[in-house]
Amino acid sequence: LKIAVIGATGLVGQVLIKELEKGGFNFEVDDIIPYASGSSEGKFINFRSEKIGIKSLKGKNIENVDIAFFCADEEVSKQFAKKFIDKGIVVIDNSSAFRLDAGIPLVVPEVNADDIGDAMLIANPNCSTIQLVVALSPLIRFGIKRVFVTTYQSISGAGRDALSSFIEEWEDMWDWIENKSLVELVSEHPYADFVPPAHFSNVVPQIGNIIQGDLYKEEYKIIHETRKILNMPDLNIHVTAVRVPVINAHSESVFVEFRTIPNLKDVKDALSRSEGIEITEPYPTPVAISGKRKVYIGRIRQEFDEPNIYHLFVVADNLRKGAATNALQIAEIIAERF
Repeated sequence: LKIAVIGATGLVGQVLIKELEKGGFNFEVDDIIPYASGSSEGKFINFRSEKIGIKSLKGKNIENVDIAFFCADEEVSKQFAKKFIDKGIVVIDNSSAFRLDAGIPLVVPEVNADDIGDAMLIANPNCSTIQLVVALSPLIRFGIKRVFVTTYQSISGAGRDALSSFIEEWEDMWDWIENKSLVELVSEHPYADFVPPAHFSNVVPQIGNIIQGDLYKEEYKIIHETRKILNMPDLNIHVTAVRVPVINAHSESVFVEFRTIPNLKDVKDALSRSEGIEITEPYPTPVAISGKRKVYIGRIRQEFDEPNIYHLFVVADNLRKGAATNALQIAEIIAERF
């Protein structure tokens, strides 16, 4: 296959290229064309020990490739995706530009691969949505009544600039900490009045701007994308999305209420037999699974007083399964066309 990566210098683009180098997918890449913003033109990426020049994406320099991975923001996707499709190129888009559009498949291969069909544009879901639907899909057979989710989302999910800022905060904080007593450390914070809030030593229950009622954008995405992927438009789902001072990998506390009373063993068996899930006892953590490709689930437990309620702790690498790896799994299905 000949592929293009749009946004090749961003976190998702870089991880996608590294995942391709690592291999394990059912297609071979014969050629890769990296695109990025004008500031990166003339620079290089390394792919399989070869230096490949980065191109600045313009309407007139679209190369003939088989698949284009869009790993930039939604404005880039809106501006250029159709131009690639018009040249007969399949687009796998990591942005939120087309996810909720009718007729555009929003795909997690373990859950709804059949939705791809012969589509020329496939949307890759939000990182937190992906790990959630992988966990929920095997449980649909038990009759899901409602879902409550609290996410604990890493800094890398906010992009390269946010991660760089977080590292700078970290360095500044250590300089500040050195001269403080323990009592002072628990009494003050040099970034206490920052707007938006600082992320070092902080938990921020806001990701994105408010876009509907009291929902922030991330919460809106998770709700509506989950309904679309699971083909459950009336799913009763409630989400609070939280940014935490973790470098990489998202965690989710998931509370599922069923219409039936499933047996604990049956729930664990359904999850453990599902593609892309690894049961991790007693629990997974971001540090333990960062760099891995699956969805990791632990603390699977049944509510004692209300046995139709189950709790799960779900962790996945947001740059891999939550973005690049999921896109490459979609490409595995597309590759059968060539």
